[in-house]
Amino acid sequence: MTELIMLGGGGHCKSVLDVAEAMRCFHILGILAPEGEGLFGVPRLGGDEFLPELYARGVRQAFVSLGSVGKPDRRQRLYESAKAIGFAFPNIIDPGAAISGYAEMGEGIFVGKNAVVNAGSVVGNLAIINTGAIVEHDCQIGALAHISPGAVLCGNVSVGAKTHIGAGTVILQGIKVGEASLVGCASAVLRDIPEHVKAYGNPCRTVGAI
Repeated sequence: MTELIMLGGGGHCKSVLDVAEAMRCFHILGILAPEGEGLFGVPRLGGDEFLPELYARGVRQAFVSLGSVGKPDRRQRLYESAKAIGFAFPNIIDPGAAISGYAEMGEGIFVGKNAVVNAGSVVGNLAIINTGAIVEHDCQIGALAHISPGAVLCGNVSVGAKTHIGAGTVILQGIKVGEASLVGCASAVLRDIPEHVKAYGNPCRTVGAI
């Protein structure tokens, strides 16, 4: 089994640990987080200052298990610091998820239970495709984007890097959502959304800048 370190604790880490264990290909050594306790029998080893020591001991795989609502800057910093040391980032994909062999996946991606990524879609590094989310054919999901539980992206949807799509939101085919925006839960996105804005509603409307 491949030795793996989790970067970040909390609720999202619980989901990641659950899926990683179900994959049966990782030995999870511990969690690096500034505070808190271990989860599900996996110990907290300390903060991310221990990354160089772990790499020196021969650990080569890490995963950013810190969750993301809104700006994912902390996730990005964890990734960049570990990447600079030399760590690689596997994808953690639930065995019950459906990932097309014709989809293109980056690294460090989390795909939760019963999620779907269909043919022709491209998912960027460190994206989260959460529980039950549907990413239909030919969608483009930017790096560090978060597609929340139950969201539905119809065909040929583009979601910019660092954008958060709320739970239960439906995005019509061909729509573009700009970078670093936040779309509220249960929204119906029927027209393009600019970058760096908050938007929500049915129909979804921009309500302010981020």
